[in-house]
Amino acid sequence: MRARDRRCRLPGCRRRVPRGGELDHARPYPLGPTSAGNLVGYCTTDHRGKHQAPGWRHELEPDGTLIVTTPTGLVAATSPPPY
Repeated sequence: MRARDRRCRLPGCRRRVPRGGELDHARPYPLGPTSAGNLVGYCTTDHRGKHQAPGWRHELEPDGTLIVTTPTGLVAATSPPPY
């Protein structure tokens, strides 16, 4: 997972994912497994924002694409960088 998400996956952010954490379950545990297919790497700021900003939706697709929808309906997606 860390090989896939070397940088924050929030669209527009290029900060590094901290080594000690900031991996987030796309489907909350225990409903979703702790696995690469259910984890997303965020920088500290955007990880906090995901949980504290009401109305934002983050969806992780099976191919690793992250789709973020804002409260106003704007949709942005990021794909994992190539290996």
